[in-house]
Amino acid sequence: MFETVQDDENTMSILVASDVHLGYIEKNGERGKDSFVALEEIFTIAKERNVDFILLGGDLFHENKPSRKTLHTAMELFQKYCLGDRPCNVKVVSDQAVNFGHTSSSITCVNYENPNVNISLPVFSIHGNHDDPSGAGELSAIDLLSVTGLLNHFGKQTKLDVISLSPVLLQKGTTKLALYGLGSMRDERLHRLFLNHLVTMLRPKESLDDWFNIFVLHQNRSKHGATNYIPEQFLDDFFDLIIWGHEHECLINPQWNPIKGFFVMQPGSPVATSLCEGESKQKKVAVVKIRGREMKTDIIPLKTVRQLYVENITLADGVHPPMGSSPEAIEALSQAYCEETVERLLLRAQSEKSGHPRQPRKPLIRLRVDYSGFDIFNAYRFGAKFADRVSNPENIVHFLKKSVKKIRDDLDVKDMDDLIGAEVVENVKMEDLVQEYLNSKDEKEQMKVLSARGVSQAVSEFVTKQEKDAIKELCCHQIKKTKNYLQGQTFNLDQNEIKEQIKIYQTERLKESSTKESQELKEILERTKAKRSHADSTYDISSEEEEISDPVVQPKPKRGRGARKTRGSRGGARGKTKTSPAASLSNYFSSSRNSRPGESQKMNTTSNLGKRSQDKGVSYISSDDDGNPFAKL
Repeated sequence: MFETVQDDENTMSILVASDVHLGYIEKNGERGKDSFVALEEIFTIAKERNVDFILLGGDLFHENKPSRKTLHTAMELFQKYCLGDRPCNVKVVSDQAVNFGHTSSSITCVNYENPNVNISLPVFSIHGNHDDPSGAGELSAIDLLSVTGLLNHFGKQTKLDVISLSPVLLQKGTTKLALYGLGSMRDERLHRLFLNHLVTMLRPKESLDDWFNIFVLHQNRSKHGATNYIPEQFLDDFFDLIIWGHEHECLINPQWNPIKGFFVMQPGSPVATSLCEGESKQKKVAVVKIRGREMKTDIIPLKTVRQLYVENITLADGVHPPMGSSPEAIEALSQAYCEETVERLLLRAQSEKSGHPRQPRKPLIRLRVDYSGFDIFNAYRFGAKFADRVSNPENIVHFLKKSVKKIRDDLDVKDMDDLIGAEVVENVKMEDLVQEYLNSKDEKEQMKVLSARGVSQAVSEFVTKQEKDAIKELCCHQIKKTKNYLQGQTFNLDQNEIKEQIKIYQTERLKESSTKESQELKEILERTKAKRSHADSTYDISSEEEEISDPVVQPKPKRGRGARKTRGSRGGARGKTKTSPAASLSNYFSSSRNSRPGESQKMNTTSNLGKRSQDKGVSYISSDDDGNPFAKL
């Protein structure tokens, strides 16, 4: 299958890469430019190999809201390498408004068919979990490149309860390619949709067997939990090639799945975003050549990436202090053993350099030191000795200790004997940790009004997407819902009855699906952003750092002459009367309601979009005269 493809007018050539993470640690003076250098090398290889287009597997940007500097540099690179007069010989024969119009109604075709833009090197990309759409309009940094004509964003879904994938149909000569894409979404949700048969692939009716089918996705491939990954067995067996983004370990040589009958290609990331063994493998890209139903891959090592070396050492194996040695002497021997290992890795890095002038001089080095039976030494002081030769002197050494902690049953652990307990944390998500902490078995520590599931999702939005108001707005919303529930009771409640009713209401909420709670949080954040935008336009705030979450609340006056309280006001404060717990709860709920105007408004944008797509079915895509070239598989 890989040997018979020759370059001609019927051969489609595609450069495959993924997870570039533009802007990763951009403020780091030593490593801040690594991602941009890697992208430029990918563009250079594409130009030299004269590929028809570049296909990216998500996470082009490292952050959901990249800085202006990152966006500017990215656009500069895309303009430098993607604009030009070279003709593109690949035709799009599907309905392009459906394939690419999710970003803007003005996008009705692929960028190289836009008469206002001269594209010589097209780029097709799905979004990843780092640059996924969010906020008002469900936009991402990928959409900004798409609306400017520099990139073709496909695989974006507007519905989360049912997924129907329409491929981008490409043709060059007699070669036909059906390109399916699915942008990143929560693994648990997608796992459930696959199990419930709610993921549908649309296929061309005509010449069904003539199409070469590629599926690009950005999800967990390794098993991190019972449902926190996507098994390959979930995917349809009519696919010929799966391009799997998100996993950073470079396994780009196509791997055959004998059960499903397709190849899986995992490009990995050209930039090391974590100091682990998977990232230390050589970074590569691939040029996939397709003719008819045949495929050939050329694997190309990247020469400008920063070298990374990870080594596990055990102090007990290399440090043998004499009997009666002082703690200072033992620490000196431990540091000497680690220094010897670093020196050896530096010599190896020097001998394995690519010779490319843009390859960074300083490598990344990580020692995973098992210090069982020894005391740890100062890692910062140790790294300072290599500050001029290693790009990460502050965290060269990572101390670990053999652990006898119970390992979660749902984790996929290949070698239990070599597992070090501290590394188990890497397989657990932030929201899972928060929810596990909040779901305490001790009834005294359990939350009475807020739901652990909702708070954990709000924390995830705050941590991963920098949604500053997520936790506050979620808490206010759930407090108001509880208060409305209590007010809906037709009988008077005493303190104990209020607590009992709150417990009953919380039990009812637990029966609701997590999808509903996620949708509520999404609508809350959209309302908050809409109010903030309205406040910005009303008060004409020029600074990007100032945010007004509620235009009704007036800022407190500054202390100064005339701002000091009078004796009478202080006396009034002393004269407050005590209230019952039930009254306090009611007052608290009332103050929450009064401070959140407009909370009851409903946002039906997402549901309307979903209904519109469902009503149209598959007939909204047209590539020929009959208006219905697709049939559900």
